[in-house]
Amino acid sequence: MEPTENNQNFNLWDIPRAQTEERGPGSTQDPIAEAEEVEAIATAPGDVPAGGTPSSPQSAQGDPSPPTAMGSISGASFENPLSEVSGAESPSQDGLNEKIIDLVRFLLVKFRRMELTNKEEMIVKTMGDYEEHYSVIFSKAAECMKLIFGVDMLEVDPFVHSYFLHPALGITYDGMLHGVIGVPKTGLVILVLCVIFIENNCVREEVFWHAMNILGMQAGIDHFIFGEPRSLITEDFVEEGYVGYRQVPNSNPPCFEFLWGARAYAETTKMKILEFYASIVRQDPRSYPEKYAEALREEQERA
Repeated sequence: MEPTENNQNFNLWDIPRAQTEERGPGSTQDPIAEAEEVEAIATAPGDVPAGGTPSSPQSAQGDPSPPTAMGSISGASFENPLSEVSGAESPSQDGLNEKIIDLVRFLLVKFRRMELTNKEEMIVKTMGDYEEHYSVIFSKAAECMKLIFGVDMLEVDPFVHSYFLHPALGITYDGMLHGVIGVPKTGLVILVLCVIFIENNCVREEVFWHAMNILGMQAGIDHFIFGEPRSLITEDFVEEGYVGYRQVPNSNPPCFEFLWGARAYAETTKMKILEFYASIVRQDPRSYPEKYAEALREEQERA
């Protein structure tokens, strides 16, 4: 019996960051368990809990009023989309979750090395006795790769199901050399662009960091996946051209605000960012009519 996906979630924040994978004698498996190969395992955004539904489209479109203007992001529970399974005929929850995590770690190494992988290799290297659950393990791992690391899996050969991993949403920056070395930061870039877009394309620093705090990232405090987020965002992302960071005119004492940088406008679109945001909070992009209309106008202008 294939495990279902509509069950209780677990939280990957609680999973050790540098889990090791046992390798049997004579194993030829890549050393994906070594810390220098994979620096961290990420939590992926997940379903909104029953008691914390996303804000309505109307509330999402109102004037930003810190600290609640983030709407669905601030209302969402950033649990993992990798659902636990239940039922007597299902594999153990811990066992299935471990295989999903193993595959995520394996895919991170493939991304780092810019190597192709395929279904057979993923099964042999990461799944063991869980081969029959490949479809669920693969779909959940791919979702995690995209939502938290900003990495898409492009199928290049449908006959052998081979995949190439590349940054999502048209972003060309992977951030591998910034923050925690070796961990892709594209997902954080995309998340920052989501926050700015949802906050009417320009967000005061205090509102921005309130939203990031909710997501578990605090200025000046190392995040176990991305490193220190303030320097990443206000220095590296600004230098790379994805984020604008400027003083608010005539502010006294000085205060600052965030906006999209030129490279963000050149490489991605508001529609792609809105669709990504909607996927985080499990909503249709049209649930945010003003933002959807704005994104649609931009696409028409670019055509």
